[in-house]
Formats: sequence, structure tokens, C-alpha cells
Amino acid sequence: MKIAAMLHKSIDSGGGFNQALNAIRQMQRLAADRFEFCVFTTDRGNMDYLRSLGIESRLIRATWRDAFLSFFATSRLWGLIQQRLRLIGPVEKALLAEGVDLVYYVTPSMRCLALQKLNYIFTALDTCHRDTPEFPEVREFGEFQQREHVYGRCMPPAILTLTDSEALSERIARRFAIDPERLLAMPFEPMPFIESGRNATDDKASVLARYHLEEGYFYYPAQIWPHKNHVRIVQALAELGKRDIRRDLVLSGGDKGYLATILRLAERLGVAHQIHHLGFVPVQDIAGLYHGCAAVVMPTYFGPTNLPPLEAWQTGRPLVYSNHLVLPHPDAALTADPDDPMSLAEAMACVLDPHTAERLIKGGQLALQQVSEQRASAEAALVAKLQAFSHRAETWRG
Repeated sequence: MKIAAMLHKSIDSGGGFNQALNAIRQMQRLAADRFEFCVFTTDRGNMDYLRSLGIESRLIRATWRDAFLSFFATSRLWGLIQQRLRLIGPVEKALLAEGVDLVYYVTPSMRCLALQKLNYIFTALDTCHRDTPEFPEVREFGEFQQREHVYGRCMPPAILTLTDSEALSERIARRFAIDPERLLAMPFEPMPFIESGRNATDDKASVLARYHLEEGYFYYPAQIWPHKNHVRIVQALAELGKRDIRRDLVLSGGDKGYLATILRLAERLGVAHQIHHLGFVPVQDIAGLYHGCAAVVMPTYFGPTNLPPLEAWQTGRPLVYSNHLVLPHPDAALTADPDDPMSLAEAMACVLDPHTAERLIKGGQLALQQVSEQRASAEAALVAKLQAFSHRAETWRG
């Protein structure tokens, strides 16, 4: 059996891209000595970075024909026409010519609906548009309806949908009427650059010098979206200042149009000089930024899980996290109410205590071990499902 991973996101799209890379590396490892595996991307800029991770990929271009088939795939009338015309888009033709049996969409994508013959695996990263529909990034200009359409249309035909946690699988089964047997919780894992930079103190020094930073800041690696809740950290910094606790805040991640709001608030509260927004940071610098911080602070509203906590635990940094999100171990983070700057400020003050930080670092290691064990179990289940599909595919593949 031959499996093809499809990567549509670009490298500057944030956590979704990083998780997609992890998914590709994971499938590459699981497929070894079992199945053939190849990678296609629609973004030429991804190819060099994939190659640096030991992943060879091929560029594939989606055309208007593929978009047409995706758009009309859910039309009942078009379905009747398609049964007669039996049209296949250029992307699927290329995959069939390569001998592909199964397509793995490593990020949520409506393009799976263009497939007329090939089966696919779908990836669902969250259902936050349902959890918190008030945020503009999941509410405005039809975004809510688009996400509903993608999930509601793409998951039912998938042979399997991968989620990040049992909590997310439960929400999807309940909200979208997907059979639990067609859902598999596959926990996130830290990015490979974190592994390679765990003890890179020289890298830390050079990274901090490059960005003119002094060690001991609070660090939040996230795109500037309202749901990431940067506003609450700014308010918490002001509160800490009243207690004579002054630490800088380092932000990495692209501005999605809301940075000016954060900086105006920081100016009003008198903490603008403590904030360093680095923008999109090359992946090779991220490990150094983690190692240089006093703690990772992530008061996000979206979940149920996220990548930065795993990376904080991997680099041995204490974590402050939102109290409504999933933690695999109770000592893995200090939690705070993301609606309350006083609660966040208290957690940020406590995490600076050396004994508290040491306890959290140890808890993070235990959490990382538990997540690794859960992932190993999920990987075994994924291999079993792939093998079952391969046996069934013999009935039409020959």
C-alpha cells in the first residue's frame, strides 16, 4: 500500500504547520518496512525545509478543476451528474498515476472532497469555533460557517480522523455525529528542532544576542490572535509592576492584525518598554528563546491541547497555562483564569520562585512521559487501522 501525505500550509502559518510536520515525520517512521510513503506539498517554499528534516517531497499544483470538484462535491444535483460524467481532478490523477492508495491530509482541508476514487485520512486540530464562537477569528466573514462546512462534509467520508486528544474526539463525535471508531486521538509532540537544541547553551547565547534580549523573561510563542489572549499578559505585567516585580515579555509569532491593540494597551499601562515582539522567528532560533526564558506563559482560550506546553516541558521550562485546558499531570503547570489578570499575575509571580519552578519542571517531565506513552499506544492503533485498510483495499486493487 502507498500512502501520500498532503501538506497545504506554508511555514509561516504557525502551530498548524509545525504539527503537520510532526505528523509527516511520524507517518514516515510508522510506514517504514510496512507501507510506501511519499509527501506532496502545494507550496514550493516548504520543500527545502522538509528536506532539512530528511523528508523528500514533491510539488503538486491544485487547479480550478480540483477547486470545482471540491466546491460542488456536496451538491446532490452535482452528485447525480458526477455519477454519469465520472470526472477526476488533475491532483487525483497525479496521485493515481503514482500508485497512491490512501491520502493523508495532515491539516484540515476541504480539498479532500475533490477525491473521487481515493480514500483519505482527515486531521481535526480543534473545534474552537464551537467552544468560543465569539472570537473574531472564528466568527467574522463566514469563518464559523466555513469551519462547520469543512468538518461536517469532510469527516464522514474519511476512513479515519485524527485528533489531538480524547477530549477533542469526544466533542467531534457529539457535535458532528462521527462514529467514535472513525476517530483516533493522536497527542501532539514537540518539534524536532526542540530535540536537537535541548542542551544548546551556546545557541541560547547567540539567539539572545541576536534579538538583544536578557535571560529571565516571560515567553509566549504564538501568533497575534485575540484568542491567544496577549492582552491579559499585558494587564498581568502591569499588576506585577505594582508588586515591584518587573520582567520583560518576549512574543514570537506573526501579527494577524491585533498587535497594535496590544501595544496601545501596554502604553496606557506603562509596560510598553517591557514587551519585545520578534515577529515570525526562524525555527532554528526557537529553542534558544525557550532556554532563555524564566517561564512560558500561555493564557490562551483555544484548546483542548497546544504545542507550546510540550515544548516548554521538553526544554525544561516552567509553564503558566489556562485553567480550563487539558494537562496530563497536575504539576505540569501553574494554571490561571484567562479572564482574570489578577489570577494570571499571581501565577506569573509564583512561577518565579525557584522551588516552584523546580516542581513544575519535574511535573513537566512526567507530563511529557505520559504524553509519549499515550502517543505510542495511539501509533499502534493507527498502524492496525492502516493494515486493516490495506487488506480491504486488496478487494479492489488486486
